[in-house]
Amino acid sequence: MRTRISPENPYGYDRRGFAWECIEAQSSAHLDFGCNDGRFLNSLKNKHIGRLAGVDVSAEAIDRGRELYPDLEIMHIRQATALPFDDGVFDSITIMDVLEHVTPQSELLVELNRVLKDDGKLVVTVPGRHVFSFLDMGNFKFRFPRLHKWYYRLGHSPQQYERRYVSNPDGLVGDISAEKCWHEHFSRLKLSDLLERGGFSVVFFDGDGFFRRLITPAEYFLHRLKPLMKVLRRLRDIDARSFESANLFCVAQKRRGQ
Repeated sequence: MRTRISPENPYGYDRRGFAWECIEAQSSAHLDFGCNDGRFLNSLKNKHIGRLAGVDVSAEAIDRGRELYPDLEIMHIRQATALPFDDGVFDSITIMDVLEHVTPQSELLVELNRVLKDDGKLVVTVPGRHVFSFLDMGNFKFRFPRLHKWYYRLGHSPQQYERRYVSNPDGLVGDISAEKCWHEHFSRLKLSDLLERGGFSVVFFDGDGFFRRLITPAEYFLHRLKPLMKVLRRLRDIDARSFESANLFCVAQKRRGQ
């Protein structure tokens, strides 16, 4: 990762750390699309932005966020392509690790373009397509559904598995759209083309990691071994700082007249 993380940044060399650096302080309004429980949005308060808004398709995540951060403007949405905001409201928008989960990618970007001001900034993060993409644990449940079910139920009830992966009320399989059912990976060219079709111009690219797809499975299966986990986390941090292939980060700008 080439982007420098400032001392006041509450995150490390990852997508949140990158996005936090890219969002300008003292702007009038920022939207976090796919805000989950609002943790990232809450961390932007120190930037003194006039309005902080977040949306997510997971009602469970929004309910949790309202308990954790009751003063945040976060809301549950059922349609990603029909946002409850007027045209040109936001100075900046973050959409972190969301595009790879949804099918109407172009339509979503057009909708984000609509609610963004002219020359507004869009910060996007997605999994990068590279040599170790096939090891992505996000696709474990699709490649090996029985093994995934067995492993998940080691720490969760059958009812929890059913609700999260079989009959999710928000139309998800875990955190991925049931319509898509695959954790997609992007090259710079593919993401650039997608953004261009949505009315954006790419400003710059960055990323983190190279061996992350090797480290994450080890963390996934060895998380109970705390001494070993400390070593793996340290390796992941070094990997994130040193490379920029496993995850792809992009800053784009809305084109005037779009």
